[in-house]
Amino acid sequence: MMFSLLYLAAHKAAYSGLLLSFMFTGLSSGNSDNAKNNGTTAKSTGATTKTTLITSSSLKGIDVSKWQKEVDWDQVRDADVTFAFVKATQDDYRLDPYFARNWAETKRVGIKRGAYHFFIPAAPVQGQIEMFINTVELHEGDLPPVLDVEVIEKHTSPADMRKNMRIWLEAVTAHYGVKPIIYTNQNFYRRWLQGHFKDYHFWIARYNTIEPDIHHEDKWLFWQYTDTGRLAGVNAAIDLNYFAGDLNSLNLMCVPPKLIPYPEKVILAELEQLPAVKLLANNYEQQ
Repeated sequence: MMFSLLYLAAHKAAYSGLLLSFMFTGLSSGNSDNAKNNGTTAKSTGATTKTTLITSSSLKGIDVSKWQKEVDWDQVRDADVTFAFVKATQDDYRLDPYFARNWAETKRVGIKRGAYHFFIPAAPVQGQIEMFINTVELHEGDLPPVLDVEVIEKHTSPADMRKNMRIWLEAVTAHYGVKPIIYTNQNFYRRWLQGHFKDYHFWIARYNTIEPDIHHEDKWLFWQYTDTGRLAGVNAAIDLNYFAGDLNSLNLMCVPPKLIPYPEKVILAELEQLPAVKLLANNYEQQ
C-alpha cells in the first residue's frame, strides 16, 4: 500500500516537474510581438528560421481518422512512429467508424495511443462529453484525451465556445483523472484561443518549417507540421507530428497506473506502523 502511494506521488511530482521544465525551456517560445508581425497567416516570413525544440531525434507521430481507412499498423510501427492520436468522436452523436480498429491496433503493436474528440461549438456540450467518455476507455500508459477545436459557427459567440470548451475539458479531466490537450491550428489559436487556456497544453497545427507561435503564457507539446505526409502502411495522405520532448517525457504525461482502493481502517493501521507516527503516539501518551 505505502509503495503504491509513494509511486503515485512520485509519478505526479515527475509530471509536474516535466511541465514546469517545459514552461521555462521554450515551449512557450511564441510571443505576442511575433504573433502581430505574422498576422493571421501560418506561412513563414523567414525561410531560414530554425526551430528550437525539434531535432532529427525528436519523437514522431501521426493522427488518423476515417479518411485513412484501414491502416497497416505493423508497417506504421516499423516506420519509426512512436505515438498516434486516433479520432474517436465528433459532435454529440458521431462515432468515427475506424476508431475501434485503430484503438485496438495501436495497442497491439505498441504505439503509444491517444484519442480525440472533434468539437462542435453549437452542439450540446453535455452530449459531446457523454459521447466521448462512453466511447473511449483509457488505460495505463495511454496519452491524455484531446479536444480538437478548429471550427466556430456564426451564431456561436467566441465566449460561449470557450465556456463550453472548458466544461468539456473539466468533465473529461474528472472522468479520466488526467488533463486533456487542446488541438487547434495556428490561425484559429491566434484568433480565438490565445491566452484563454493557460492551464492546458496545446497541440498546434502549423504546416511550416517553423514551430508553433503562441502566447508567452501558453504552452505547446505537439506540433502537426504537415497534413500531406506519406507513410508506409497508410494508403492516403496523413498528418505528421512532432513531440517536444523525449520518450521519458512522453511517458510521464500519460495516464498513470490505477491504485487499488484500500479501506480507511487498513490505511490507518498501516500509517500507525510508520516510525514517525509511533513516536508521536508515544510522546502523546507520556504527556
